[in-house]
Amino acid sequence: MAAAQAAASTTRSIIVKDPIAQETPGGDVVATPLKGLIFVLFWLIAIALWIIAPNIHWAELGAFLIDTGIVFASVGFAAPFITWPRPLGNTLVFGVLAIAAFALGDFLDITALVYTLRILVPFVALLAALYSTINKVKVFSAA
Repeated sequence: MAAAQAAASTTRSIIVKDPIAQETPGGDVVATPLKGLIFVLFWLIAIALWIIAPNIHWAELGAFLIDTGIVFASVGFAAPFITWPRPLGNTLVFGVLAIAAFALGDFLDITALVYTLRILVPFVALLAALYSTINKVKVFSAA
């Protein structure tokens, strides 16, 4: 009896994690109406900024409004393709950081920073849509 208890106590269970199972970063899935609301609202803000900016007489502020519109349009474009709350929150945080970097570049007249961000911000938004589409394509199917 003691040998059986000793054997039972030394037996360890092995937990095998399914490599195909998808983890959910950030909890539940973001609701589609929320993603649609972010898309429409951010594009409306971007269009409003692009309409207002040419009427500003201070050149740096006008450029900053146009660049802020680029950030809002890019985040609005990427939002429908983001599934989980944590990446959506990260996208919004990086949008705020991009606006701060545009403010630094526009008001301190750092042209290289401004043009780099004008290329990089929409490109990253395009990558969000591209990666979302690629993630849904199954090349090799095990079933």
